[in-house]
Amino acid sequence: MNQETIRDPGPQDLAGLFSRLKRHLPLSVAIVAAMLVLAYVGTKLMSPKYTATTQLQYAPAATLARDAGAQAQRSLTDQERDAAISAQLQIVSSLPVAKQVLRDKAVLNNARLREVAKSMDPSGQSIDALASALLANVAAARVGQTPLFTVSYTDANPLDAARIANAFSRAYLAVQAQQKAGTEDGGKTDLNKQLELLGQRARQADAAVAAYRLRNNIVVDPTSSGQGDALTDMNNSLAGARGEAAQAAVRGQASGSTVISGGVDTSALSSLRQQRAEAARDLAGLSARYGDRNPQVIDARQRVAELDKSVEREMSSVSRSVRAESDAARARAASIESSLAQTQGRLASNVRAGVELAELQRQADAARQLYSNLLATVGQQTTNLAIVQPDAQIVVEAVPPLKPSSPRLLINLLVGFALGTALALALAYLRERWSQTINTIDDIQRLLGVDFLNSIPTLTSAIDKPRTKDPAEAVILHPMSSYAEAFRSLATTLIFDAREAPTEGGRVIGVTSALPREGKTTTTTSMARVLAMASTKVAIIDADLRRRSVTQAMCPDAAIGWTNALNGEATLRDVMITDQTGAVILPITPGAEKSQRIFETEAFKDMIATLRREFEVILIDTAPVLAVVDTRTMIPQLDSLALLTHWRRTPVKAVRAALHQIETVGGSVAGVAMTMVNLKTQAQSGYGDASYYYTDMKEYYVSN
Repeated sequence: MNQETIRDPGPQDLAGLFSRLKRHLPLSVAIVAAMLVLAYVGTKLMSPKYTATTQLQYAPAATLARDAGAQAQRSLTDQERDAAISAQLQIVSSLPVAKQVLRDKAVLNNARLREVAKSMDPSGQSIDALASALLANVAAARVGQTPLFTVSYTDANPLDAARIANAFSRAYLAVQAQQKAGTEDGGKTDLNKQLELLGQRARQADAAVAAYRLRNNIVVDPTSSGQGDALTDMNNSLAGARGEAAQAAVRGQASGSTVISGGVDTSALSSLRQQRAEAARDLAGLSARYGDRNPQVIDARQRVAELDKSVEREMSSVSRSVRAESDAARARAASIESSLAQTQGRLASNVRAGVELAELQRQADAARQLYSNLLATVGQQTTNLAIVQPDAQIVVEAVPPLKPSSPRLLINLLVGFALGTALALALAYLRERWSQTINTIDDIQRLLGVDFLNSIPTLTSAIDKPRTKDPAEAVILHPMSSYAEAFRSLATTLIFDAREAPTEGGRVIGVTSALPREGKTTTTTSMARVLAMASTKVAIIDADLRRRSVTQAMCPDAAIGWTNALNGEATLRDVMITDQTGAVILPITPGAEKSQRIFETEAFKDMIATLRREFEVILIDTAPVLAVVDTRTMIPQLDSLALLTHWRRTPVKAVRAALHQIETVGGSVAGVAMTMVNLKTQAQSGYGDASYYYTDMKEYYVSN
């Protein structure tokens, strides 16, 4: 039993790699199909988005209108134009342009835009957050190598998409013009803030002057001559009032005399006095004519008395009026004197307050001057901005799109296909590396370092319509099939390997595996039958003491077995059972598993020697190597040992462990054979294996 180690068969070609991938084809197809379904469903569930596009043309203009009369600007080279257009594209998608767009109230109050901004700023009011939300949906691109470029905006509402795309174009032109005029929006904003601050300071200074005037009761300018004139007028008025008071006092002293001058009305008193004088003349005439007792004299005397009383009453009234006039004159003089004193005090206070008022007034004048100067500067910049032409112009404004720009079903399906393919490849790689199994000849040589013996197919993959379900019986019913040929090929390989052993007589061949249920019994019995049908004297020993698989399959009613012959309970000839093909079976009976180290006994060795003399080939169905020690103790009696492995199921590590255990007792294997191979699958993906060419060889076999 020679064991040739071939660890590295060389790099695998593309056909081999494709073949290995085909082993995972069903799962890969399922993954790709699932990803396509997910892409389709996801596309249908996604909200449509609309993209509106504005087209602009890059056309550099002079910096200021006054440059129009200057010499024409130098033409740009292609590289300079490309660089300039690239710079314009960067400006379109910049933060200043987005902030300029937000000056449009309709854009600023866009509900969807604020919802996006809330992810960056919970309040949704930050201008920077709103600008970032705008920039997330805007795109600028050049149209080929032309001076044209586009500004696109994507939104769930086609009307909003067109509105914002046009707003971006206009904002870009405004910002571009500001940059040319040297009035960038940031600097202009700072200038406006400074202007507003200076205006506020000027207003505060004027308010301070007014408040100080009001607080100090300063109606006129303290330094004006009007206050001195007013003081002179008051002095003159005081002198006149004092003169009138003196005259009134004189009239009051003369109020008892006959004549009173001044402003008091004495016409009634003069009339009464004239009437009395006339009445006195009449009384004197009547008294001289008629005497004192004459009635006319008495009446005249009474009339004179009544007139005296009237004159006295009128005199008293005139005296009171004169005194009242005198009192009023004195009061007016006192009032004017008091007002004069107050005016003099106020004038002194105004003179003192005028110094501080002048300082406040100077501060107010200075603030107004600064405000006026800055206002003139802003006005000049506004004028410059009005005459500056931007380096681009709108060629075609955006219109509301009729069809959504996303989602695109075809693109999503392609993405789903690509992701599904990538996932399938990754999963195939993981399956190859995670749990390695034996698939082809290359795997046996590369992973195990032993020879490949043969591939044993499954019955249904090798024969289209088998006449039995028993794999061991199928070699009898379909002797010319590829199924039977696989066992003939394996038997031939093992016989040739066994002939190299230095023993005489028949060849003893063991069939084992790393794990149970890997096809040992089927392989052993099928090889025995194809050899027997070829007139080879062959015997089968059921050496699986615990499972008794050969006995159960071919002679379940056997009463005695070869262990009974070893114990002397029967002869070896008594336990032999001949199969319908001529193969001889040495069964085993229950209880044999209790025998201790039976394969190391001299009786077993003698039995093998006897069988060598009677048979050309002795096939031994052994127990799994990893399960029990029986196979390893039997190795000295074997001329060749075949290790079976279940195709695409037995882990490579289990097979390696079995090989290691065999090597620990000084044994080796002729090679590894794959069992239960699906020929149809292997013909598609088993590149490098003989079964890969099954379709080409199929005409050599007869299934019926």
